[in-house]
Amino acid sequence: MKHILTILIVAYSIISTQAQQYQLVPKHSSVEWTGYAEVGNYTQSGSLNCKEGSFELKEGLITSGKIVMDMKSISHSDRTLEKHLKADDFFDVKKYPTATFQILSGTTTSVNGILTMHGISKEISMIIDIKEDIERITVIGQMSIDRTQFDIKYNSSSYFQDLGNYAIKNEFDLSVSLVFKLE
Repeated sequence: MKHILTILIVAYSIISTQAQQYQLVPKHSSVEWTGYAEVGNYTQSGSLNCKEGSFELKEGLITSGKIVMDMKSISHSDRTLEKHLKADDFFDVKKYPTATFQILSGTTTSVNGILTMHGISKEISMIIDIKEDIERITVIGQMSIDRTQFDIKYNSSSYFQDLGNYAIKNEFDLSVSLVFKLE
């Protein structure tokens, strides 16, 4: 019995220090976006879908991974606005159908990586909370993105003057709830 207990302890310590691979479950994951007007409290929100993703977890930290978002799926309840967001003067989803977040490193509360959107890559951080249960891990996160760093300038007061109430803040927010299962 003593030998069995020793083997179990050694096996657990080996498993807990080895990296574990997780795959995204797109149908249980969500990405919500929120954009803001420069003037007043006016906001617009919608969603987009994840296509695929994975990450590596080692000793409770996300050490690497990649999330692919389907930019063609960007949605809003106002179909006119949705069509405009997909058009070439905004996200240009025909030319750039996906956006990716390549995870480079992480802590227990954030991940750092390279966001590639609209054909441009920039380093960005995302605040996260990891929730684990027996069958899956859910990563809940938020990041703020300056769209002008990705050459999306539509109604940006940084590039166009005298926009008044039509000016849109450069920063928009993404909130994610990403569900992963162990490979």
